[in-house]
Amino acid sequence: MFLALTGFWLYVVAIIAFIIIIGIIICFHEFGHYFFAKKAGILCHEFSFGMGPALYKKQRGETLFAIRAIPIGGYVAMAGEQQTDIYCKPGSNIGLNLVDDVVTEIILDDNKECQVRGQVVRADLSGKDGEALYITILVGETEYYYNVKKDAHFVFEKDQRLQIEPYDRTIDSKNPWQRFITLFAGPMNNMILAIFLYFIISFANGVPNYSSTKVGEISGENYPAYGILEKGDELLSINGNKISSWTEFSQTVDKEYKTTTTLLIEYKHDGVIQPIKEIEAITIIQSIGISNADLKGDDLKAITLESNIKDKKGNPITGLKLGKVGFREKIDVKQNDIITKIHIDYDSTDEALGLVDKDVDATSWVLVTNEFDKITSQATVSFDYYSYNDSDKSYEEMKTSSNTTTYTNEVLESQSVAKIRHLIGISCETHADFFPCIGQAFSYFWSDFTLIFRTLKLLIAPSGVRQIGVSDLSSFVGIYKLVEKYIGAGFIALLTLTALLSVNIGVMNLLPIPALDGGRILFLAIELITRKKVSKKVETVINNVFFVLILVLFVYITVNDIIRLF
Repeated sequence: MFLALTGFWLYVVAIIAFIIIIGIIICFHEFGHYFFAKKAGILCHEFSFGMGPALYKKQRGETLFAIRAIPIGGYVAMAGEQQTDIYCKPGSNIGLNLVDDVVTEIILDDNKECQVRGQVVRADLSGKDGEALYITILVGETEYYYNVKKDAHFVFEKDQRLQIEPYDRTIDSKNPWQRFITLFAGPMNNMILAIFLYFIISFANGVPNYSSTKVGEISGENYPAYGILEKGDELLSINGNKISSWTEFSQTVDKEYKTTTTLLIEYKHDGVIQPIKEIEAITIIQSIGISNADLKGDDLKAITLESNIKDKKGNPITGLKLGKVGFREKIDVKQNDIITKIHIDYDSTDEALGLVDKDVDATSWVLVTNEFDKITSQATVSFDYYSYNDSDKSYEEMKTSSNTTTYTNEVLESQSVAKIRHLIGISCETHADFFPCIGQAFSYFWSDFTLIFRTLKLLIAPSGVRQIGVSDLSSFVGIYKLVEKYIGAGFIALLTLTALLSVNIGVMNLLPIPALDGGRILFLAIELITRKKVSKKVETVINNVFFVLILVLFVYITVNDIIRLF
């Protein structure tokens, strides 16, 4: 079903999948806050998915459950997070509705009918010291004192309602443990969701059986191995090297790629030894973002330069034809261009290892990958190349690209990205053993959990050595594009993306940044250390300032995402 989606329906399904994925992650996060807030006796005014105007609202008990128009973000509005005493400050004109002379509604709409209307003289709607809640209002020349029910409501224009907040129902009234678990429960739920999804993924995929040489899966119809190998085939040798396990197969292939990208594979099919087959590997140099991978849909195949190719002047062209090209910043070369020479300018770190600047003739992918494999730090690279003209299917005269830089080993390793990848499109057999699958699930989780800290380390590195920046981050637009990409890979791939996003949202919310859960936990830690609460006014101002800064950052990242789309 997934692979058949194209055009309009792909976008429709991607949007629906995006909303479902974000909705699940946000709802799990907010339910953590809500559940432990209710356990602690904290009044929760609203549980909302999304932001902006409400599309659907349902009052259940004290809490309004809402779905809002913009499906990004969500919140649980808890008592004590906003100032409500301003609604009944002395001098305010209010109305009251009473039951047995006890206030049940405080009317803040001047046009709404009520039983009593007057000017507030004094009021206590918190009962912080255990005293009864009350309002004294001036009607004409006479003051009237009224007790107020603990579950009375403010009533605003258009009949909007908000339950008053007695102090014992606010988050501030709870002990440090109750406040901590209420704040921590959102990110905790994201972690629990991710681990649960990784359990499903691990048991669905199984754990690799590295002791066997049997082929488990063929990646896709345009991968090099498709039509040559089949699921269940048993690999016997690679380029004449006998193999007895998948580990040995991987090690042998890595060794062979130092000298060739062509694999001669001997194998058994249905127990019968087959003639040796030749498979040309896809090569991807991820440190710079070039490859010989011809992208077709979601599948790949290795491409080579056809013979007798000439430029517009009739000059013969030799070199390496580029497949899919991808990089974090502008790079001049593109798919179908032909590179003839690569100019590498090593930085001081690699020069100290004995490497000297050089020009590399692009005569083979083996030669090129071996040169890029030597680079450990950040090298400056440019290409001599023939540019492919899509309109008339011709090649322009040779030119030289502007300089670009490679990712360093530090960046690639921090993101668990291989510098050089060779693919033929096969994977080993898997088996669903209970305990190995459990261990694999936690391994997946730990890798994603630490990934964000490795990324933050790169983001806050000194500017002189920083290799990625804020412009490399993704907003919800970037996440949508990921969902769109993963749609074609199937349900398990979408679960994997959901787990990764859940971990990221959980960890990000735990960072000690005001306006996030981690920032509020930081204020709690300061209180425990100093034995004194941070002023509510100070905390509110700091949170609001950082909220605006985060919003500005979010807009900046979103604009970058939109620019990248075009």
